Amino acid sequence: MRREKRYLSRRKASLVSVLLTASLLTAAISAPKAALAVGPTDIVQQQAAAVYALTDSLQVEVKSLLNEKTSEGTRIAAVIRIKSQGASKTVKIPDLDLRVTTADNQEITLQASTLNAHVIRTQTVEELNYYVTVDRNDAFELTDLTWYSVDWYSYPKKESVQLSIPVPGVSWNGQNSVLQNPADSRSWGEPFVLPAVIDSPIQYTPVSVSKDFGPEGPINNVVLLAENPSDSDRTVPDFTLDGKAEPGVSNKLVFNGKRVEQGPIILEPKGRKYLHFVIPTDKDTILNSFNVLTTETFRQVDAKGQVNALSYNVGRYNIQWPAGNGISTEYAEAPVYEAETAFGFDPISNAIDPNMSISLVEFHKYLNEGEGYQTAIAKYMLTNNGDIPIPLPVFQTKLLSKQGLKYSGTRQAATASEIMPHSSYVISYSYNLPSELEDNQMVVAFSDGKTTGVTGTPLGAYKVSFQASDPTASEMSFYPFNVKLNTWTLNAQTYGSTTSPITYTYRLMMDMDIERNEKVTVDQNFAKLRLELIDPTGKQIGAKDLPFTGTNRIISGKQFIKFDNLRTDEQEYPLTIQMYEVMATPTGEAKRLVGILKQ
Repeated sequence: MRREKRYLSRRKASLVSVLLTASLLTAAISAPKAALAVGPTDIVQQQAAAVYALTDSLQVEVKSLLNEKTSEGTRIAAVIRIKSQGASKTVKIPDLDLRVTTADNQEITLQASTLNAHVIRTQTVEELNYYVTVDRNDAFELTDLTWYSVDWYSYPKKESVQLSIPVPGVSWNGQNSVLQNPADSRSWGEPFVLPAVIDSPIQYTPVSVSKDFGPEGPINNVVLLAENPSDSDRTVPDFTLDGKAEPGVSNKLVFNGKRVEQGPIILEPKGRKYLHFVIPTDKDTILNSFNVLTTETFRQVDAKGQVNALSYNVGRYNIQWPAGNGISTEYAEAPVYEAETAFGFDPISNAIDPNMSISLVEFHKYLNEGEGYQTAIAKYMLTNNGDIPIPLPVFQTKLLSKQGLKYSGTRQAATASEIMPHSSYVISYSYNLPSELEDNQMVVAFSDGKTTGVTGTPLGAYKVSFQASDPTASEMSFYPFNVKLNTWTLNAQTYGSTTSPITYTYRLMMDMDIERNEKVTVDQNFAKLRLELIDPTGKQIGAKDLPFTGTNRIISGKQFIKFDNLRTDEQEYPLTIQMYEVMATPTGEAKRLVGILKQ
């Protein structure tokens, strides 16, 4: 017990320099405060569409209106919601022509889908679809929608206007459109609800953006928080995001995105869930906003009885991209976090079990001489505070510099599958950093590693200062082990005879005290102690790996290590022994210099 108290006292003292500042998802790149609140955010009012009387018992409103120029001409489409009001029985939908009037007074008849409803039940809503392609390549505005009653049995045919409504500025003119209504432009982080014509109360809040690089170039990741304020299950409507860019090297200004989650997404009453979107862009593209678009589909039956579907998107909102991609805000906003206490993560995400706590126990940086980069290694202690085994959580980590540069973490190659009740397990992540990076403090950003896509949902972000390292010190930390080197000697041994050449080996004796935090589980996946034998020119001539677990593990007392199979035919002096903590990752070994012994 006395040894454990002494060990914990040293651990606490060694981590005084680790200053952690928690950023609980309050910045642009992290989830906003609304996401961390106990209850949902304030309900945002839907934009109601104008409603018009088509008959005494039927009302109509415009859900979508398209006026898009293509290589084949201009396609015009309309989706009309028709409501039955006050009728006591099923009502027949009148057979009317729907025509659109342009600003230059051209009247164009839209073709009705053969799948449009012909009757409507009382107090219900139907959607009627119309579409036409016209041979015009010039830009023109739509000004009116008009329903005509046509008597086809008279000669000449008789037409009368049933209803005419103004629609200037209502149509969506394709992906380069600019929304005319100021209420359709939103700032970053401002919640929105799709217009009332979509018939969905679900509220959305932009919570994070990030950029990754895939095989075909940059990919921008956008995360929205969806909240269902109603008292019944609701399905997330089909919508997507398109990124809009500033004019630059590329002439392309709009980049199509897509939702990562596939299939229907159902939110239970008062439920909340993150939606992930990816927007691939060109190399030098800088996005300044994104459009929220819903998808409409016009279906028609051809002469063979086959149903042909034509889909198109209609813009609903334009959302401003966060300034500086949110990086400066994320780095700046960071309340103080006490070292070795549990991190706070976003409660909406289920990436971390409620009974699991995670803390940082080591954070070091080491310059790899001659290799052009630095290695940072972070050790996280995961503790199961529950009464049943918990699977090891899957999460991603990145380091963010003060300049806004990001460096992905690589998780150790093998880990335990679960953590036993009331025990802890240490897992390591390594980061390759530029050799010129001098930051002593960086942000560690956590994200959900289970999300299907390039990057997951942000869980939390924390400012962390690197621990000071002294490779000449006699005490070395390999958390949960603490190693104290008391004495050491290195001697050369010569082998040979009159019939064989002379060979050399070296025998190292180390007298060590090794202490361990017994509450932390250690298995065969734990890092090893590597001893590298370096000649006077700086070349490695031998190495030996010593495990902390298993039958051949290092223990307190005297250890004798033999270096054979040397990369030299001569006896060298003086020699240097470099001591590393080495862990295996999917991309190779990561190592940290912990000590240097010189003859």
